[in-house]
Amino acid sequence: MADRCPAHFARILVGVALLLPLATQAQTESLYQVELLVFSYPAGGTEEQWEATPDLAYPATTRFLTMPGEQAGQVAPTHTPVPAQPTPFVTLPASQREFGSKADTMQRSGRYRILFHEAWLQPMTSQSGTLPIVLDHSGDGGQWPALQGTITLYLSGDVNLETNLWLNTQGEYLNSSWRMPPPPLGPVSSSARGAPLPSISGSRGTAATPESSGSAYPFRHAVLLQQVRRMRSGEVAYIDHPMLGVVAKITALGEVAPEASATPEAAPNPETTAPPTPGPATTPPA
Repeated sequence: MADRCPAHFARILVGVALLLPLATQAQTESLYQVELLVFSYPAGGTEEQWEATPDLAYPATTRFLTMPGEQAGQVAPTHTPVPAQPTPFVTLPASQREFGSKADTMQRSGRYRILFHEAWLQPMTSQSGTLPIVLDHSGDGGQWPALQGTITLYLSGDVNLETNLWLNTQGEYLNSSWRMPPPPLGPVSSSARGAPLPSISGSRGTAATPESSGSAYPFRHAVLLQQVRRMRSGEVAYIDHPMLGVVAKITALGEVAPEASATPEAAPNPETTAPPTPGPATTPPA
C-alpha cells in the first residue's frame, strides 16, 4: 500500500498540471473589453419638464479607472507602452477605441459635447459581485464637472449596463431663477488620497460634500439618467435621452479584433440627427 502512494500522488500532480492551462484560459476569457462614450446635446431637452430635485447619490462602495502605469499621486505619460498582460480597469490607448473618429466628428459639429470617452478591460461577474465605476474626479478637486455619476457592468444572462449619471446644467429650461441644492461631489480616488491603487475587487471611498469642497455649485440644475440596458457581447448599444447620450460596446476578450477600425453606427450622425425624444433605451437613429 505504501508503495502505491507515490504513484497515486504523481497522478494527482499530473492532473493538476493539465488543468492549469484551462484555468488560465478561463480567466482570460472572463475579461471583457469595454468602450464607453458619453455626450450631451447642448440644445436638447429645453421643452421637457425635469424633476426639480432629482435623487443624486454615489453608491457607498465604488472604484475608479486608472491610467497606464499610474502610481499614487502620479499619472503616467500619455504614450505609456501597452502592458504585455491585460490589466483590468486600466484605460487603453486612444488607438484601441473604435468610436474615436465618430466622437471627433460629433464634437466638431457643435451639436454635441463629448463628456467621457474611454476604453478598458474588466472581468464580468454577477451584479452582487460588481462595483460601480465612478466616471468623474470631482471628489479629488472639489469642483463640479458637467458629467457626474457611475456606471455598473455585470452579467445576468447577457451583459447589463446600468447608468447612474447626471448632467449638471445652467437650467436654461427653467422658468425662473430658482436653483437646486448642490449635488454630492464624487468619492476621493485612491491616487488623490495617496493610497495604493485599488485591487480588482475595487476601492472604498467616502463622497466629498459641498461644504468640504469650499466651492460654490456653478450650475443651476441637474438632469438624471438612470437606465439598465441589456446587450450581447460585441453589440454596439445606444442609450437614448433628451440631453445625454451613451454609446457602449462590450466584447469578450477572445472576440476582440486585433485592430479595431470600424466606425460604430450606433452613435448619432451629427449631420442628420436631431436630439432624440425621451424614452427607454432604443436603437440609435439612422
